[in-house]
Amino acid sequence: MTFVWVNGLIAGLILAAFLALCDGLFGTSTFAVLIDVSYVPGLAGLPSILELMIHLLISVVVVFFIAYFYPRDRRATVKYLLYWALAFAIAYLPFSLFSKTPLSFGAFLIWVLGHLLYTVVVAAQIERQR
Repeated sequence: MTFVWVNGLIAGLILAAFLALCDGLFGTSTFAVLIDVSYVPGLAGLPSILELMIHLLISVVVVFFIAYFYPRDRRATVKYLLYWALAFAIAYLPFSLFSKTPLSFGAFLIWVLGHLLYTVVVAAQIERQR
């Protein structure tokens, strides 16, 4: 369980840092999409640091599921990880609509690259743990 907590926090922080850096460099709002929870009843108006903590908690849960169902067969691993990356990419549309941020191809591309990075970080840690 320590593995899940540590790697969920590390991968979540790497993703958040990547998206925040890209927002600064390219003027997108992918970090806001990542941490915004204002559309959840009762969570509107939270400070950004608490929204980030919620993101990190979700990251821990995601790492748990990625690690728990991680295939033993090495040939199935790439396909499995691509399904996760596809799910993260698809999640951009509803999350950006919920957070009322403008949709753009550049922001979508940054979102996908960030979540590919997240997936690779998690997979590398799982492979190292084996």
